Amino acid sequence: MSNVIPFLPKPELAAQAMLNEFIHWAKSNIHLYDKPLDCVQWEAKSWHRWGFENTTCSKLGKRSELLHPDFIDYAKAMLFEERVIKLRKKNYTLHALRCLEVALLDITQNGDVTAVTAAIFDKACAVAQNYYDASTTVYQVSRELKYVNDHLHALGVVANPFIWEPQIKPFRITLKKSYEVAKKKLPSDKSLIALGEIFHNKPELPLDIMITSAVAIMLSHPCRIGELAYVKKDCFFAERDAQGREQLYMLWYSAKGFGATQKPIPGIMAETCQEAVNRVIEITQEARDYAKWLEENPDSFPRHAGVPNKGLDEPLSTQEACDALMLSTRRVSSRGNKSRKVFKKFLENIVAKKSTSSKARKIAQELLYGFDSSSGTRHYVNGWLAEYEFNDTFKVTLRTLNVLLREKYLPEHFPFTNSKRITKWQDALFCFRTGAFAAVDSNKGTVKPFGLTGCGNARLSLHLTGGSKEIKSIFERHGYNGVKVNTHAFRHYLNTGANRSYLSQELIARWSGRENPSQNKVYNHMSVDEKAAEIEAFTPQLAVMSDKLLASLKTNAPISMKDFGDESDRIVHRTEFGICIHDYAQEPCAKFNNCLTCGEHVCVKGDETKLVNLKEEREYLRSSLEAFQREADEGTYGANTWLQTTMEKMERCDQLIQMLESPDIEDGALIRGVENGWAAGRNALAMRGELVEEDANLIATEDDKVAELERLLGSGG
Repeated sequence: MSNVIPFLPKPELAAQAMLNEFIHWAKSNIHLYDKPLDCVQWEAKSWHRWGFENTTCSKLGKRSELLHPDFIDYAKAMLFEERVIKLRKKNYTLHALRCLEVALLDITQNGDVTAVTAAIFDKACAVAQNYYDASTTVYQVSRELKYVNDHLHALGVVANPFIWEPQIKPFRITLKKSYEVAKKKLPSDKSLIALGEIFHNKPELPLDIMITSAVAIMLSHPCRIGELAYVKKDCFFAERDAQGREQLYMLWYSAKGFGATQKPIPGIMAETCQEAVNRVIEITQEARDYAKWLEENPDSFPRHAGVPNKGLDEPLSTQEACDALMLSTRRVSSRGNKSRKVFKKFLENIVAKKSTSSKARKIAQELLYGFDSSSGTRHYVNGWLAEYEFNDTFKVTLRTLNVLLREKYLPEHFPFTNSKRITKWQDALFCFRTGAFAAVDSNKGTVKPFGLTGCGNARLSLHLTGGSKEIKSIFERHGYNGVKVNTHAFRHYLNTGANRSYLSQELIARWSGRENPSQNKVYNHMSVDEKAAEIEAFTPQLAVMSDKLLASLKTNAPISMKDFGDESDRIVHRTEFGICIHDYAQEPCAKFNNCLTCGEHVCVKGDETKLVNLKEEREYLRSSLEAFQREADEGTYGANTWLQTTMEKMERCDQLIQMLESPDIEDGALIRGVENGWAAGRNALAMRGELVEEDANLIATEDDKVAELERLLGSGG
């Protein structure tokens, strides 16, 4: 009875129907993104050829194998929605889908996503932990698995719905580790000095001009290396500010959704940035003219010295075709017709290339069909083999060669620099002929000049980091051995400098072409000491005396920071023992009403009501101290901790009372405590074992507690 159909419950049938509908929707719409004469193929391993990045549907750790047949259509539908509809390019969707497939096959032995359970998603997280080394990657994959799970439920694809949360916690680093990471992300002083010296010495090689000029631009304002592809030749304009000073701006297009903007260039970098752009313009004008000609003459073959003097539709010999394509026949074996072999190899490469358009592939295939498949007829002269004669039937012309040449050598998105279609090659600042950098940049022989190239992310990174044994970096070629720098380090460097200059986070985000100011913190690598000094700089400085404040305390009148001699008109909070000057607009109270040990709490000499409250608090602490002492003697868990903190508060209370009753201090004097380091959030982290760094000196020893309290207390000023 092998033909018995298994019974499926209604929930499973409904889930399968929704899955099929989702896949059908994706398949039906993907063809809206066909290229001219090149349709998107749903069955392709990757859609990169059609402009969709990160769509390679291969197994985890096995890039040569496709995902399971039961799983791959769902994965492709998911990628279609993420890459094409939602335009999410750089995320962990593929990582999560690959881990989910492994978990599905391990637990259910098939790739049916309608059968997912919480256990399967837990298994997928475990797979990610075993496969990926970086803790940050594992965490990101777990969050993406959560996204996939929610998406499946929203589609109604899960046969038995469930609630699931990943158990992988975000990776935490210590302040020391954070400082080490920051040093790697920032450019070294040696690299900046070296690049500055090379730029100042006016290099002559096009490659060196391109590199140093690109770096000068990236040091003029925080940008991403890929955004250099959008820069146009005419990229500057200037305006005068309110003070009459001229401000230079650069027309810029920022990636990641920010779009077109005008970036101000700091005055200290304005001249250097202009010089960098002018140097590139000088050596790229011919390439821009070539790009313009190619765009305006799509059916014409690019002219050069080797092109035969024939019309577009006149037949060419194989030697004339090789001359037009600048294909050398010197290294080809003498057996047979050299030019014929070289031209045939060229056509075979066109056909074999996966990204070749259907039009170019058809032309190349038709030409190959016309090649005589026999060994040819031998012709002898005086008994010696002179040549081979072939009965080829193909007809090649400059018109057909033009299609093949443009297919092979021109950039994929010509006449635009990339898929966003923002800048054309004829307007681009970084527009070079292919082969312009061949003297230094390549060890593959002569590079054909038919194509166009920009500064290139890979090329720029290679020559700044020295990541190749065959090619020397710009530092090595100019005698700066051992020096290297990451291209993204300049963006980190400028963002850190902007934070050091106290620019607002909104301004830093806008200057960086960043939509969300909260992302600024990733690029802020100020040291711990610098951040502490920054906080101290913004801490309100209190006047020594305030008679007006003392009068206000005796009434119910609001008290503002101006009463403390500060410019802010922010209203402060009254406390049981004095005044709280904490700015609650920045963050809530970190001390949880622990005012006696807070650095933002102020007592006013002469306020009798607050003095009485302090004395009552002291008596309460004294009675509590006696109770805690008894509990500590009996060994009650936690009593020693309460005993220690209560002693600190009581000694602080005694010190304050002494100062408020001292005849040597005039009424109206402000007495402000210094922060002891305790905070509610810090305490919670310590209890959970997640406090990355502790200050061992927050609580003084028994012998020096009084001295420590005297250091913590002090008159405001």
